[in-house]
Amino acid sequence: MTTPAVNANGARRRSLVKRVKADEHDCALCDNPVDKTLTFILGEHGKRCPHRDCIGCIPHPMRGEVDEDIPRSRGGSPYERSNCHLMHRKCNQFKSDMTLAEARAKLRGQSATEAPADTDRTVVASPIW
Repeated sequence: MTTPAVNANGARRRSLVKRVKADEHDCALCDNPVDKTLTFILGEHGKRCPHRDCIGCIPHPMRGEVDEDIPRSRGGSPYERSNCHLMHRKCNQFKSDMTLAEARAKLRGQSATEAPADTDRTVVASPIW
């Protein structure tokens, strides 16, 4: 069985995730600090958890995740450092397949055309996408 092309370079992505988590400390969407020690909610289990003696297997909503400013579904690269930023899990889920600028505008209650441009973030889409 072959590996899907989007998952073919897992080592490169894991390396990038480590670098982003080491470099950044605040959520790219809400600008609040991210607690990088959070992993799972203690004592909470998913419906299909076969091991009731596990510590917890539901991800904490405030844990740190690395997300792409321009999503892969819209041509962004998951391997470019300039396209990846740290976010809370709940902020990442809110952002979904929007760009970071669109998600910030939606969070502020503005349309994407009304929103001021994010001048502090430079995003370059990968030429391979």
